[in-house]
Formats: sequence, C-alpha cells, structure tokens
Amino acid sequence: MAVFINMLPYMNRIDDCQELLERWSGGLEISMDGPNWLEPLNWSSEFKRFEGHPGPLSVHSPIWELNLASARFEVIRNYSYEVYKECLAWSAHIGAEQMVLHPSLYSTPLFLRKESQYWSKENLKRLGDEAQRLGIDLAVENVGFGDTALFDEEEFVQLFDEIPTITALIDVGHSFINGWDTPKVLKSLGHRLSAVHLHDNDGTLDLHQPIGEGKIEWEPIWQALGGMKHSFRSILEYQFDTPVDKVLEHAALAQRKLPRHTTEQSV
Repeated sequence: MAVFINMLPYMNRIDDCQELLERWSGGLEISMDGPNWLEPLNWSSEFKRFEGHPGPLSVHSPIWELNLASARFEVIRNYSYEVYKECLAWSAHIGAEQMVLHPSLYSTPLFLRKESQYWSKENLKRLGDEAQRLGIDLAVENVGFGDTALFDEEEFVQLFDEIPTITALIDVGHSFINGWDTPKVLKSLGHRLSAVHLHDNDGTLDLHQPIGEGKIEWEPIWQALGGMKHSFRSILEYQFDTPVDKVLEHAALAQRKLPRHTTEQSV
C-alpha cells in the first residue's frame, strides 16, 4: 500500500515504536535525524529496528544544520550536498523507495533569496542525477514559512519542470500556513507529485495535528488527490506522542479517501 506512517510520534520515545511495527504492515517513513533530533545517528544500527518490516520504506533525510541553498557560505552548501549524497546511498542500501529532501534550511531567513534558489537548484540537479542512478525517488518538500520559504507556490511547481530527475512532495500543513491553494497546487503538479505529508494545524504554527483537529479544509484536498491519475505516497506525519490507535485510525481514513490505484501501486 502507498499509505505510509512517519515515525515522528516516536522521536522522543523511539523504543516504544514496537507496538506500531506489530500492528502496521504498510509503509514507514524513517527519519535520519534520529531519536530526539539530538545527535548524529548510527544509521545502520538504527535501521535494525525496522529490518523485516513487510511494508515499503521512505526515508526523511536530515534537516538540521544542513543547507543546500546557503548563498553566503560555500562550505556549508557543499558539505550539505555530500551528506545528502551519503543519505541517498543509505536509502538505496536499505531498499527504500523514496528519500524526502528539504531544499533549504527552513528556519533560516533568506536574505539572498534568488542566490539561495540558484544554489539549491544546482544541488538538487546533482542529487537528482545521483538518485536516478541509484533508483531512488528524490522527493523535494515545500518548506519554510514567510521569509524562510525558499519557493512560493508558482516557483515550487516550476521547479519540477526545470529539474526532471526530482519529484514533488507537498506538505499539506506547510502549504496551509503559507496560504497556498493546496488543491490547485496538487492539480498543477499532476504526475510530478510523488507524495504528500498529511497533518493539520491552526494556520499559524506547524503543529502536526491529526487530520480534522486543525483548521485545514480537507474535502477539497481529498478530491484533488482522488483525481490523480497516477500512484503516489500518502504519508501521515503526526506530532510527538500521537497515540498509536489514532495514527492507525487515520491511516485507514487515508486508504478509504484515496482511489484504489493511489494506494496499491508504488511510484
């Protein structure tokens, strides 16, 4: 199935994820930032927790202290590229279908926005080529709020026409906070959309609430996704400590809301 559960609810208590693994045989999205986001992770050791899981795997590459778009510091963007290249190799090694990537460090104000876009695109092109060589879907996520957003909605859609070796991941919560017309963006991306991050919020803070607990109007989003003519991954990305029963209930909701061809085929 192409419904995935991101491991975010267990970031502060990763050893408690065993109940989810016993009850869920669908997709998993594994964070390479690791438990608690506190320190670099021994990725090979951590993966042993998920070995043998019957469902498909997605990898969310690291976020913090990495910035492909750094316009002021070449060493930062070059180092970030090398880290993400290593992440692609690890994703291929564990048999993941997809690696999710942030095109910039979304907590960093973009004083040099056009220059930052340029360097992000240059690195995305290089990583897209590497992902294609490895057989990994490199899914680039819309990130940032206000002056930390590297691309507006039109620029984000255009990105995937410019770089054919990458695909789009729309984070519905991020889109809502930035005032994007999410159904329109989804339709504009069409077959370039490979995944969505599903969660809710109040329109101001990135709360990662379960669907229906925030202010997002979901029916137009379900309709846009239901109209897709290709397969894609629907990934629940819920906040820390969301109960496993709630996560599984909403995974079933996503399966009901999406047409059969979007939940039973891989991208």
